[in-house]
Amino acid sequence: MNEEDYLERCLISLKNQEGYDNFEIIVVDGGSSDDTVKIAKKYANKIIISQEKSPSIQRNLGAKIAMGDILAFIDADTVASKFWLKGIVKTFQDQSITGVTGPLLPLEKIKRLYLYNLANTLQKILVKIHYPVFWGASCAFRTNAFWKIEGFDEKLLTSEDHDISLRIKKIGKAVFNDNILAFTSHRRFLESERSAFSLYMKDIVEYFFLRKIRTFSMRFKIKK
Repeated sequence: MNEEDYLERCLISLKNQEGYDNFEIIVVDGGSSDDTVKIAKKYANKIIISQEKSPSIQRNLGAKIAMGDILAFIDADTVASKFWLKGIVKTFQDQSITGVTGPLLPLEKIKRLYLYNLANTLQKILVKIHYPVFWGASCAFRTNAFWKIEGFDEKLLTSEDHDISLRIKKIGKAVFNDNILAFTSHRRFLESERSAFSLYMKDIVEYFFLRKIRTFSMRFKIKK
């Protein structure tokens, strides 16, 4: 929502993909008041406007109208490398694979790039021990497997990307591919890069080891 400063770079990076061109671009907007939708109309094949603020609900909405055998997800403030889609498609040539993610690097220039390298290395390790922690900003799933586990859990307020990683790997392989590189905005953490990494680690620990997840039922009173 309200991603006019970032969305165009994201969509241009998708339009300029090399090595693979058989895809559609779907943008799900959460009710932006800026020029986000206007920008999306220049590049997207389909646009959904939803007042839901949940990433899980929005991603599922886009997936429901997608036509392909592969569902690739990228955040509005993230830019795909030029062979991002090619890497995703090549990964799924292995029929045993149901989900994939890849390394993330910052869009902005930051002082502590090693924090991203550490996070990417941790991702690889967790995948190898069958405890995947996918990046919600850049990941993909085989469509039939995605719907077999009913997509992203719409009750979750956070960690929905980690949650789907664990569920998808129960019916197939969840892997990390270095060729699926993307660059995501570090804007929310520029003031304190160490704090950003600490929050990421805290999120992992709380989800995987303490099973602490914030859900919508905890935040809002549900009307029956």
